[in-house]
Amino acid sequence: MIAPSILNADNMHLSRDIKAAIESGIDRFHIDIMDGYFVPNLSYGPELVKDFKRSFPLTEAEIHLMSNNLKITLPLFVEAGCDLLEFHYEATDNPSYWLKYLKDHNVRRGMAINPSTPVQKVRPFLKDLDQVLLMTVKPGFGGQKFEEKSVERLVELKNMIKAENLNLPIEVDGGIDRETLKISRDAGATIFVVGSYIFRNGSIKDQVMKLKKEDK
Repeated sequence: MIAPSILNADNMHLSRDIKAAIESGIDRFHIDIMDGYFVPNLSYGPELVKDFKRSFPLTEAEIHLMSNNLKITLPLFVEAGCDLLEFHYEATDNPSYWLKYLKDHNVRRGMAINPSTPVQKVRPFLKDLDQVLLMTVKPGFGGQKFEEKSVERLVELKNMIKAENLNLPIEVDGGIDRETLKISRDAGATIFVVGSYIFRNGSIKDQVMKLKKEDK
């Protein structure tokens, strides 16, 4: 699955770019939420998610919450109507509380881990997750280069999920293009967050079609 990151779309023509991707067969978008503390950048608020779901009700809004103030931020995006929310393992001392919160509010649950976080840290939570997001760059900014060490981390995560007898999708985010999509796919990823490659290289439709050829 290709999940375009709107962080790299044209903010002055965001609806246009989203529509172009949907018309190319996209049914999920990755929305990066940054609060300026967990990562040194700012992005969108819950109103954008509300507008997104009102304008594109049949399209999934996947929230990547980069905030260490979950008590304030996470409920706001649940209330805004997101379909799936991924928070960072590194952002809380009590991941189980927030996983239960999401379940109780009928939001699918994801957990993200930074490149510096050992993959084994997510093992205790796998049975309570709908997907795992393995960051392939340090979070906070788009357009970064895919970190090669991510390949062995993907293999480790895939094998760990298999050992738990689970069928859990692995998502990758950071530096994904045709080449790194294929590398990540072969290592175990099944969901690919793509930003700059789709929205900063001419025709959105052409870029999506190129990626779909590799996502098989």
